Amino acid sequence: MIPSVVVSARGEERVRSGHPWIYRADVADVRAEGGDLVIVRGPRGRTLGQALYSDRSQIAIRMLTYGEQAADAALIRTRIEAALAFRETLAKGTCCRR
Repeated sequence: MIPSVVVSARGEERVRSGHPWIYRADVADVRAEGGDLVIVRGPRGRTLGQALYSDRSQIAIRMLTYGEQAADAALIRTRIEAALAFRETLAKGTCCRR
């Protein structure tokens, strides 16, 4: 079974407006473990996208894609590489979170 999360109508509205996060209060049903890549569905079962699910954070869902676009390893690699390249343009010496 593919891990999935169903969000409330308010959560669906956040996704449709382009917000990348859904808070725990807007999660209606979870069929996933923390850290899973999940399919996010609205209250009527419509696929909203794919996201990373956290069972520990108040930000329970962090959207990676919207609609039917798949979040595969290549997408995640590209985003990490872009983030690292951007940080290189900012760094003078050593500055990073630990």
